[in-house]
Amino acid sequence: MTETPFVERRFELDGGELVVGFFMPSQAPGGEFKCHYIIGWPEGELRRYSCGLDGIQALMLAMRIVHTELVESDAYKEGRLTWCDQADLDLPPPWT
Repeated sequence: MTETPFVERRFELDGGELVVGFFMPSQAPGGEFKCHYIIGWPEGELRRYSCGLDGIQALMLAMRIVHTELVESDAYKEGRLTWCDQADLDLPPPWT
């Protein structure tokens, strides 16, 4: 994928940045919508996607998955990953 994310968020991580990007949702051949995302971890990029019934659902699911990935990381649990100097990363949490 050579596209540029249409939105991104820059988190603080160990005095630097952790950039998360979300790509424009697009309809897949099966009819579902895919939203690719990227997490720019220092040890290597994580590239995945989520699927939804429409573009909004695909984007929301991608944001929820990223939220889970980040809060389950050692960096977050150790307090090294923040946004605007806060622990609240301001992404949609998973459904409970």
